[in-house]
Amino acid sequence: MQIRRKISFIFTLLTSLVLLWAFSFVYYLTYQSTKSDFSNRLLEKADLIAQKYYEEDELSRQLYQKIIEKNSKSLPEANEITLDIKNQRLVYDSLKEIFPEKDINRLLSGQNIKFSVGDKQGVGLYYPDNQGTFIIVVTAIDVIGIQKLQNLLKVLVNIFLCSIVLIYFIGLFYSRRVLSPIGYIMNNVKKIRVSNLKHRLAENNGKDELGELTRMFNQMLERLEHAFDMQKNFIHNASHELKNPLTAILGETEIALSKKRTQEEYIEALDKIGIEAERLDLLTRNLLNLAQADFELSEVNCEEIRMDEFLWEIKDYFDKTDYKDRLFFHLAKLPENSKLTIILGISNLLKSAIINLIDNACKFSGHLIVDIILHVDNDSICLTVSDKGVGVPENEMNNLFQPFFRASNAYSYKGSGIGLSLADKVIKLHGGIIDFHTSSGIGTTVEVRFKTASPDSVS
Repeated sequence: MQIRRKISFIFTLLTSLVLLWAFSFVYYLTYQSTKSDFSNRLLEKADLIAQKYYEEDELSRQLYQKIIEKNSKSLPEANEITLDIKNQRLVYDSLKEIFPEKDINRLLSGQNIKFSVGDKQGVGLYYPDNQGTFIIVVTAIDVIGIQKLQNLLKVLVNIFLCSIVLIYFIGLFYSRRVLSPIGYIMNNVKKIRVSNLKHRLAENNGKDELGELTRMFNQMLERLEHAFDMQKNFIHNASHELKNPLTAILGETEIALSKKRTQEEYIEALDKIGIEAERLDLLTRNLLNLAQADFELSEVNCEEIRMDEFLWEIKDYFDKTDYKDRLFFHLAKLPENSKLTIILGISNLLKSAIINLIDNACKFSGHLIVDIILHVDNDSICLTVSDKGVGVPENEMNNLFQPFFRASNAYSYKGSGIGLSLADKVIKLHGGIIDFHTSSGIGTTVEVRFKTASPDSVS
């Protein structure tokens, strides 16, 4: 079933329930009003009957005659019973046939009562007089009132049925108008393909849900377009970067096998092949890490990483490289509570990111010193890597974390342009913040901040 029909049915159902309640309430009030009016007329009739039988000796002839005339015109079809209260047994037996005992007791105690028996309505009048005390009971069927109520019921039922049909079609009309923007969105979405991701839905200035949906869909298209562009650039750059070492390896192998060579020449060729193979291995590992960094942290098993010990592991790694004597690790200002240095994350992935940051600092600062500082500030852990290298031109800072991007002053240095992109993704994956403070020709300071793990999550 179409949504607009569902909306029309629900709208019709709810409105019908409201109308049903309203019409029932109107009918009930009318019924009570009609019943009350007729009871008052019966009570007036009973009073006229009492005056007719018991007030003749107290009224003038002219006034008594008026009462007789009025009584004859008032509810001539009514049945009347008059009882003298002196005969308690007769009164009780007679009244017992008409209404319940509790009403008899009320009537005999001096209260007037109103009652219903089937279609008949009746009243009981307690009438004290100088001749004695009398009970007058008058009953009648309100034929006119019943007819009016039946007519009212027919009118309300007809109005109700016609209203349901009218409300359904009105709901169908307005639901079609309300949902027409969704039809527009659906028709335009069907036209969107990979080849035309630049297409956008027309946005109105409305602040309703449909306007918000259109804006959100356009934002999603922008993200998709950006993701596809990044994927194209990634594939293009990755294939180019992978091709270079492979071409070098294949070329060197072909040259080495083209003729017999001396042992020294073979060793030289293998050294070149080894260097390119290491470059290819590093590039492949970085690409895999970059792909892994696109997953949510919750999708993998996290572990506790104690940052001071973690940094000593990185120091051990660099102690086996040519950068050994150029790195100074500062870990003196750490809290006594070691739990304050713990974060949750993926050790291997985070190690790859931090190594890339330090490796970049060493590579672009020549033979100058690189400082690595770790300290705890309130509820965060801060790692700072400072160098005095070539820096990054200010106008290129916005592209710093793009995969395969290399600054204009970095082309003379070896690299693939993946390191900073990988570090940025991994640090953000771990809930961290990375800030760059750099000036071309002066140096760069990279500051990485992580939130410490909550005490409940640390064993």
